[in-house]
Amino acid sequence: MFSFVARQAIFDENMNTVGYELLFRDSMTNRFPNVTPEYATAQIIVEQFLGAPLGRLKEYSAIFVNFPYELLVQGMAETLPKDRVIVEILETAEPTPRLLKTVKKLHQQGFRIALDDFELGSLWDDFLPFVSIIKFDVRVNTAQEIEEYIKSKTALLQNTVFLAEKVETREEYERYKSIGCTLFQGHFFSKPVMHANNKLIQNQSVTLRLMKEVNADTPDFGKIEALLKQDLALSFKLMRYAQNIVFNARGIKSMRSQSLKDIIFYLGTNELRRFVLVACLTSVNVGQTDEIYHRCLIRAKFCELAAARSVSRHSSDDAFIVGLFSQLADIFEMPMADLISQIDVSANVMMALRDKRGPLYPLLQLAELYERHQWEEVSALGHRLGFNRSVVAEMMTTATGWAEEIPGSAVR
Repeated sequence: MFSFVARQAIFDENMNTVGYELLFRDSMTNRFPNVTPEYATAQIIVEQFLGAPLGRLKEYSAIFVNFPYELLVQGMAETLPKDRVIVEILETAEPTPRLLKTVKKLHQQGFRIALDDFELGSLWDDFLPFVSIIKFDVRVNTAQEIEEYIKSKTALLQNTVFLAEKVETREEYERYKSIGCTLFQGHFFSKPVMHANNKLIQNQSVTLRLMKEVNADTPDFGKIEALLKQDLALSFKLMRYAQNIVFNARGIKSMRSQSLKDIIFYLGTNELRRFVLVACLTSVNVGQTDEIYHRCLIRAKFCELAAARSVSRHSSDDAFIVGLFSQLADIFEMPMADLISQIDVSANVMMALRDKRGPLYPLLQLAELYERHQWEEVSALGHRLGFNRSVVAEMMTTATGWAEEIPGSAVR
């Protein structure tokens, strides 16, 4: 399955691309589907920031993401990387005290705020000191009206950048440039360009059970960990959430340990609930997971069992992640090195997945050899790891049984 997004470029006064606005789409048809703004923004967050990586980190410096009122006051903007994202307040938002409090908090945290298509006048004056960019719709307001507004708010707009959107001609570009606009967006420069990425499919049953568990009066972190370990998509999204969003936003480069258990305890109940709200409610899928997901679950459990029983006693948590994420490159059709850089994993996991070496890689190799029925190689590698072939078969049987007991995971 695919996720779809339209990207419209944003240019500076010299017509250099400085960023993109992400526009939600549900197919390659380049138009906004019949969904709520809340759903569209939540899907952008899940599919473009927690699922398939956006691309090279320095590909562009600014990403504009539209936020309706409700998602802003719920704190959803805080789930995005502040060094890349500009939080764009939709024109439908009301300038309430609650929204002002949210905007002040985002500003203090270092987020850049854009005000989109707002009503010219004094309604938004209290917000202006915390706004980095104002977007003027040139189809709604004339150049004279915009110029008069800018002049009337000089004291409040000293540090504000002005963006003219829906610019369609060179004459409009020159006119709005002359009144102080330094950013531009519109069909004169570039129409929105469609992009489709492979997306991770979540197990519907596991997702619903996770939603129930995190919203319990006293969530059981052990149960939450067990549920996450049953779903490749949720595990990867949570690790991306933790590494690229929470850790980076708080100035934490890495945790001492990177197991799912450690991440769950570090995030805590409120952060887990926010993750579930944005990642789960928008991504419940019908139908059964693909064979590749089922295989990854079996590999994960096999590697975990093998690590626990091996002579060297490597981390079972790390071994589980190696098996679970072993086919991310096949799912996304992207190099493993690009994918694994999006999450915080131990050096041993990194070596196994990216470099196909290190102490954990032979465990994954053993699972792959068993899948291909290469029995002589299974015996040889198993012997090196301290297992005879019957032990390997026993662990694989246990792993397969565990994966098949997960509702919706077995391909029938």
